[in-house]
Parts: sequence; C-alpha cells; structure tokens
Amino acid sequence: MRADKTLFTGLVKKDRRALARELARLEREEAARRRRHRRIAWRTSLAVVGVAVLSVGTVTIVSALQPAPALGPMNMASDGILFSGDGSTVTAATAAAQEADATPVASTLDTSDQLLHVVVYADYGSADSALFETTNGSALLSWVTSGYATLELHPVALDDSVNQNYSTRAANAVACVADASPDTVPVVNTALATAQSTAGASGLSDDDLVSLVQTAGVTDTGVADCITSGAFDDWVVDATARARASVPNSDVAALDDAPLVVVNGTAYTGALDDASAFESFVQSVYAPSADAPVE
Repeated sequence: MRADKTLFTGLVKKDRRALARELARLEREEAARRRRHRRIAWRTSLAVVGVAVLSVGTVTIVSALQPAPALGPMNMASDGILFSGDGSTVTAATAAAQEADATPVASTLDTSDQLLHVVVYADYGSADSALFETTNGSALLSWVTSGYATLELHPVALDDSVNQNYSTRAANAVACVADASPDTVPVVNTALATAQSTAGASGLSDDDLVSLVQTAGVTDTGVADCITSGAFDDWVVDATARARASVPNSDVAALDDAPLVVVNGTAYTGALDDASAFESFVQSVYAPSADAPVE
C-alpha cells in the first residue's frame, strides 16, 4: 500500500505525520500478511511433494520386501532332466528355471526318430527304485551314451513319513546338481541308488549327501549350500504332486509308486531285479517303432 500524496492536502503538519504513520503501519501489516501467505503456500507445496515422495518410497519398499517367486532348478522345466548321447558323451538338455509351482513343460515324444525314449520316476528313499537302478542303470546309460536312447530322470518324494524326509532331501540334492552341474546327474543318480541299501531307516544325512555328490565330482560349494539349505524342497513337493496328478507321454495316468519306468510311452511292469525281462520289454516296445516307415 503506497500513500497517495493528495491524501495530505489541507492537513496540518501534525496530522500529516499521524496519517503517514498509520499508512506505514497498514503497509507493514499488508507485507506481513503476504509473507505469511507465501510461507503457508510453500509449506503446503512441500507437504504435497513429501507425501508423493513418501508414497513412492513406500511402494518401492513394499515391493522390495515382497518375496520373489520361488524358483525350481534350472534344466528341469519338465520336472525331469533329459539326457542324450553322441556316441561317447552324455549331455543334459538345458532349460531356464521355472517358478516352483509352474505347470511343467512336458518333453515331446516322437518315436519316428527311431530312438528309445526312457523316462524314470525315482524315489531315492525307495528300495524298489534303487533295485531297478542298480539292475538296469548301467545298460540304460550305455544306450544313451551310444546315441540309441534318451533318458529323462524325474526325482520324486512319495512317502517321507518313513525316512525323516530323506526322499525329499535326496531329490533336492539331485535338483541342486541339475541346477549347477547337469551333466553329472547320472553319476549322482547311480551313487544315490547304490547308497540306498546301506543308508539306514532315516537315509543319508545332509552332510553325507554333500559328500556323495562331491565324490561324484560335483565340488561346487554352491551345490553343497543348496543341499544343506533344502533350496528345492518346495519344488520337490510340487513336482511330486504334479506327477501324482498326471504322467505325460505315458499309458499310465498318474504316479502311484516308484520307480515308474516308461519306454516310448509304455510303462514297464516286469520284475525290477531282472535285467533280461527289462531288455525283452524294451525290444518289444522298440520293434514297432523301428519297423514304422520314416517320413
């Protein structure tokens, strides 16, 4: 507020001074009011910005605190690990890790390639699974190495109640190896089958499982940590439940017992300790495929 000089016209000196003081007071009050308004507006702006930043920060923190989805092992998208050979070497097929509860991607069964496609569901706490492996595992692996067959191995845990979770812990160990060193899974699989008969009612301890895979050639410390922490225990439970519900590429609807051995879509029902019976079964299944015309 600025004084208008015409306001002082006709006033004596004393009154002009009084009027000037009053006008100055009014101007100071007006200036103070404008400063208060500016401070209030500034504080309000800061509060709005602060709330916005806090909201973004809260969302970021909450998002960061949300647990990431649990992943299954790498190279086991079908819930099994697939091996093939080139005449001298057995190699695992690679695949990205999936969420532990994700629907598995079943391997394609194509018998027109004139190969044997063998799928084994093995429970390492099961004496029957160990018996089949110790009886037929060497022959199976030789067929794969020679390039005559593929082998897909599914570790499962059907009944942990009798062995202090050994079935799950051993299947987890196989998953840990498949995740980090997939080509060594066949050796670990054989070692687990061999150890089953002397493992006792509660199976091998976690430290014993670590020693077993290290003896099999897997010395990665990450694998040891994976075994002792039970990193893929949940995945084993989920994969077993999926197998109980459905067995793809098979004339068996679901997994009821282990081992389940499927060759070119047909389940083996013969004696587990009879290598000749299993070989005869394989020949009977393979013969129709071998005789089929190649397109």
